Amino acid sequence: MPSFARAAKRLFLLTFLGCVSIPSPLFVAAAESDSTPTGSGWSSDLDWDGLASKLSSSASLIDTSFKDYTEECYPEFSEASSSMHALIDQPSGMCLNSYYFGWEMGWPRPSDNGHMNETFDRLTEDIVPLWYSTLMGTELEGANVTQAFLDDETNPSLNLPSKVLFPKVASDVVKTVQFAKKNGIELSVKNSGHSYTGSSSKKNTLLLNMNRYTHYAPDGITDCDAALLNTAVAGDLSNQACVLALARGKSSLIRVGGGENFGKFIIR
Repeated sequence: MPSFARAAKRLFLLTFLGCVSIPSPLFVAAAESDSTPTGSGWSSDLDWDGLASKLSSSASLIDTSFKDYTEECYPEFSEASSSMHALIDQPSGMCLNSYYFGWEMGWPRPSDNGHMNETFDRLTEDIVPLWYSTLMGTELEGANVTQAFLDDETNPSLNLPSKVLFPKVASDVVKTVQFAKKNGIELSVKNSGHSYTGSSSKKNTLLLNMNRYTHYAPDGITDCDAALLNTAVAGDLSNQACVLALARGKSSLIRVGGGENFGKFIIR
């Protein structure tokens, strides 16, 4: 079991990187060479066509690549004030809250063990030059080192999925989970991509991107039948939401689900 010191170190690094991991628009560029899907050949022996055939007509299963990530996600982070609203609907579904979060622990230095043997001094040597250069508008010595890490599509620290599935209805999720269980593969799940630990973008996983899942908020406000107050929840849970709302003194509710994050819900 990891020691407290190691766990504390990991939390500190993630917090620090969450604050400063904005690549410099001066020195970070999307890879120009053609690239194969991240983790090329990952689970290629599995019946992916069979999975796709079981999905609803509106769902989709796609291969993804490092090139997709850089071309779709980097340009927004080169802006003075980037926004997830410009990233969440990108075709690959891989864009994250910070560009650096495409690498394990948000740290692009190549590592085979999640940087757990690295020092904080090494982190600052890698990250601060680009961060400072962005703020000052001029290149600081050492910035080109991290630049090389960011451009390397074979970097073992890359933490991007090889395949992304966009479910539309519940049956798509069910079929995907069954497929993953049958074939012993790991799933990652993404809504807005704010996971500092990489659970919404993990490499060598099948990513379930919920952004295109059925949105419920457009249905508007549901008025609850007052007669449901103090009644039992039905076996099929059809009345559960109203039973709970009435118990809290609320006469109506609005259903939110699927790929709706706070932003998509609040602007309805």
